[in-house]
Amino acid sequence: MVPFVDFLTQQGFRPAIDLYDSSIRCMDVNKWTDSFLKDPLTLIIIAISPKYKEDIEGPAVDSHGLHTKYIHSMMQNEFIQQGSLNFRFIPVLFLCASQKHVPSWLQNTRVYRWPQDTEDLLLRLLREERYVAPPVPVELILEIVILNKK
Repeated sequence: MVPFVDFLTQQGFRPAIDLYDSSIRCMDVNKWTDSFLKDPLTLIIIAISPKYKEDIEGPAVDSHGLHTKYIHSMMQNEFIQQGSLNFRFIPVLFLCASQKHVPSWLQNTRVYRWPQDTEDLLLRLLREERYVAPPVPVELILEIVILNKK
C-alpha cells in the first residue's frame, strides 16, 4: 500500500487510509469512516485482495474485520440506493488478487490492477476520459453539391 499511497500523493491527491490515518485514533472509527462515505464528492478506492474478500465474507474475528465489514456494507447500501449504479467506488486489485476477489455487486464495474493500470486509474481519479481520436482515411473524399438558386 505504501507505494500506492506515495503515487497518489505525488499526483496531488490527499489519500485518507483507515489503517494509517492518525486522526482515526482520536475519534470513533465509524465517525471517521462516515465522514468520507457521506461526502458524495469523495472517490473511494477499494483495495481488493484475498484478505479483503475473506474479511467481508467470513466471520469478523477482530476490530479490523468488523471495520472492513462496516465500510463494505455502507458502500453496498449506497450502491443499491443509487439504483445499482457506481459513481464513486473504484476497485483496485492488489497483490495476488483477481476478479474472483471483487465483491459481486462490483463485478460490472471497471476494475483496475495496481500498478499495471496506473494511467487509466489516474484518469478515473481525475474524472477524465481517455480521448481516442477517430481514424482518418488516407484519402479524403470531398463531395460538392450545387444547389439551385432562384
